[in-house]
Amino acid sequence: MNRLLALIWPDLRAPDGEPATFEAMLDRLDDLSPRIEAVGRGVALLEITGLGALLGDERRIAARAVALARGIAPLPVWAGVGDNRWLAVLAARLAARARQPAAPAAFHAIPPGGGAVALAPLSLDLLPADPATRARFALFGLTVMGELAALPRSAVGAQFGAAGERLQQLARGEDPRPLVPRRRPEQLSRRATFEPPAEGIAGIALALRRCCAELCEIGRARHLAPGRAKLTLRLEDAPSVSVELSFPEPALEPDWIARLLIGRLEQETRDRQRQGQQQGQRQGLPQPDEGEEPRIIGIGLVFDRLAAPAARQLPAFEARIGRWEELRWSLERLTMRFGEGRLWRAVHDRPTAALAERRARLTEIGLP
Repeated sequence: MNRLLALIWPDLRAPDGEPATFEAMLDRLDDLSPRIEAVGRGVALLEITGLGALLGDERRIAARAVALARGIAPLPVWAGVGDNRWLAVLAARLAARARQPAAPAAFHAIPPGGGAVALAPLSLDLLPADPATRARFALFGLTVMGELAALPRSAVGAQFGAAGERLQQLARGEDPRPLVPRRRPEQLSRRATFEPPAEGIAGIALALRRCCAELCEIGRARHLAPGRAKLTLRLEDAPSVSVELSFPEPALEPDWIARLLIGRLEQETRDRQRQGQQQGQRQGLPQPDEGEEPRIIGIGLVFDRLAAPAARQLPAFEARIGRWEELRWSLERLTMRFGEGRLWRAVHDRPTAALAERRARLTEIGLP
């Protein structure tokens, strides 16, 4: 008999919930079960059949899943286990009802094969029925699932139609819908090690360009292009530095990807040095040499969000409402080619000025 674990994050189901956080949680939960489905934003189903021999009882398995998810974001979560997707999600909802107000997690399990018995005393309000059907249930004096489950199927179909038969099936703890596992996000990765360590970011430019080219060749052969690039630098005497570059559309341009990653690294390095100097000044520590370059012992490059490559060049000066990310990408490429302080825009803020040259002014374009 299959056993499913349902996890519900109420904060992620809110309109302002972070989809990226939910995706990161799903990626982490992939390490627990190879079969996981995102039912909706903030709701995940995992098949845990056979995990008992490795992790213990179902409560321990749920605790392990909660711990993995909380490693991404410490959000409240409801966990439930059942024989099918309906029972698992219902168990999670019942766990939410019984949890302590300050508890970060709640757990409830419906025993194997005991769905009909566990559901019999529960209110029909827990069924996914529309208001009209609920009103008709009340008109017939039906208040709990056991009463609906005990009726002949033909009688329920005659009064409530196919939707009523479906609800009666759920009231009996039956749900034939299978788990539909999501595809694990695919990644392309490359690593490079430097012996002796490379002196500064400029020393890794050639190796980074080679890694980008190799990954782009692999993607081109499979007709896939990355939507995001993540670069990690392993430093000799300092914590690792990581930057990422999201593309508005999948791109296979190794030169530009490498250049933009270098630009992000230089900005990240300057920010870290500035923060270190400020902290040293507050603590009265000696200031490091501003010209000192980090010694890099290795890099790791990852391409993910793989999709079909874009068939057109990204426009830089075409009006596109709501497409700032695409414009930002094009402006960042222009900045890398021509240098900072070269991109300006005209602002018409005095249209009624007597002199034409005073009706507009030039403002430097700043990138976030």
